[in-house]
Amino acid sequence: MGVLRRLARLVTPAMLIAALPLALAMTAAAGLSWRYNQAVRDQRDLVVHTYRVLLAIDRLLSVLQDAETGQRGYVITGDRGYLRPYEAAVAAEPAALAALGDLVADSAEQSERLAAATRVSARKLEELARTTDLRATEGYDAARAAVATDDGKRTMDELRAIVGAMDRAERDLLARRSQETARIERAIVWIAALGAALSLAGRVAATLLVAAWRRRQLRRAGEARKAAGPHSMNEP
Repeated sequence: MGVLRRLARLVTPAMLIAALPLALAMTAAAGLSWRYNQAVRDQRDLVVHTYRVLLAIDRLLSVLQDAETGQRGYVITGDRGYLRPYEAAVAAEPAALAALGDLVADSAEQSERLAAATRVSARKLEELARTTDLRATEGYDAARAAVATDDGKRTMDELRAIVGAMDRAERDLLARRSQETARIERAIVWIAALGAALSLAGRVAATLLVAAWRRRQLRRAGEARKAAGPHSMNEP
């Protein structure tokens, strides 16, 4: 309590008035720092989301390529072992589409592209199933003739174009989000530097104010002694 009373005597209204702008500036800097830190966390979440979309796009294309590779292996060799990756890919396709759909649900443009990709993917799987059945029932020549029409290639090229557009859109978005994250992080550095400068300025200002107050007190004490004259100095 004694320390608090001494501190209270040191703090004058003039000191409080002088310190108020600095205190407000430090409070504002702290508020800005919190807001920018929250903003950078949000931006990082968006960047992570974009990476997840890119992975889901790659997953969808990989599934369909696996199906095509398995189908070709079976058509060429007649070895039903090639049907295992084909069948696994066909079974995985709905889940790959659903996962990507969930991730791009917040984007109308990407959702439209995915709807187109879903239709083309269905056509591709139908073509793969048709040639696979031909190989099993009518032999190599019938299946090879179906493959030679290039319908499957055109369908796959169409699918790659749609998926490629989705990939480019996400990478453009990733670049913008990464730039925004970097901008916010730079702002946080400047705000931190400002906060440190204000804190240092506050300590310096407090030291100067206390020193000035003490000088005034000493000057007043000296003036009081002079005003009292020699009589006060000779008093027991």
